Amino acid sequence: MARSKTRSATSSTGKTERDQREPASDQRYDVRMDGVYFFRSMPAAPFHLALEGGDYSYCFMVKRGTMTLNIEFPVSQTFDLVPGDIVGLSGLTSHAFRSTGCDVSAPTGLFEKQPFADAEAQPGEVDLLIGVVPQETMALSNMVIGPIYLGRSQSPEYADRIWKASELLEDEFQESGETYDQSIIVRRIAEIILINMTRSLLTQASGGGMFSMPPIPAGMSVLRALQEFLQMPEKDWTVEDLARIAGMSRTKFSDEFRRVTGKTPIQTITRIRLTMTARRLLTERLSVEEASDLAGYSSAAAFVRAFQREFGLTPARWRRQQLS
Repeated sequence: MARSKTRSATSSTGKTERDQREPASDQRYDVRMDGVYFFRSMPAAPFHLALEGGDYSYCFMVKRGTMTLNIEFPVSQTFDLVPGDIVGLSGLTSHAFRSTGCDVSAPTGLFEKQPFADAEAQPGEVDLLIGVVPQETMALSNMVIGPIYLGRSQSPEYADRIWKASELLEDEFQESGETYDQSIIVRRIAEIILINMTRSLLTQASGGGMFSMPPIPAGMSVLRALQEFLQMPEKDWTVEDLARIAGMSRTKFSDEFRRVTGKTPIQTITRIRLTMTARRLLTERLSVEEASDLAGYSSAAAFVRAFQREFGLTPARWRRQQLS
């Protein structure tokens, strides 16, 4: 085969003209949704249900029916969901879906998992498509950012793209049994869904999540550093450590990080650690001193002050309020 004669000139530094034209911050992080799977659920009212708790990130899509979503962690939020709505949600977050008129005090069950092409499935008042990503890093990221909500009236362009991707999913699952390379097709469709949810989040400068993010795509280097942090949040990280992973100087990394997230690296690390520690306060009998160590504070008093700034209450009062 004849080799193409069109090449980018290489400079004395070893970089091509293309490399020099395109800064690293314009590169996109290549997301892989390994292990992703989808199911359908059609519960009949009245229902009070939740998604399975754990290291999962969920994409919840309302095809038919209405319901209310209540989220209590890390802040209390309520969403009235209608057909066409899409929600990204962490399995590490306390939540419940309730049909209209359902008793709030009713015990919470789990959604029944039904195959897409299940001919014997009994249709209920609602029809839901649910995607599951069993990844701790993504579940943590989703928990810290908060729920990602897309309504057709709020983000019509991205919502329509996601629903078109869901049609491809349904077509794929109409086949009986596993077809050739079906898992790869499903993963690719899931990646399209995630990218469009991320685009929607980035274009909402004052979105409903914990972070207020400007509409600037994150550079691959910054995302790589954040991913390393999320995989080992208990490590005694410094800005220099993260800058080294990103391949930048401390100053350049701090500037790029703030440009992307709207916060400094230290503010972001602090917020993530406090959020993760708050999660453990709900599931473990931690003392203030133990929680302080987990969050990386040298004293319990400094931890209490930081926690109160973030959540508006001391750790003890916040835990009592959440558990009540």
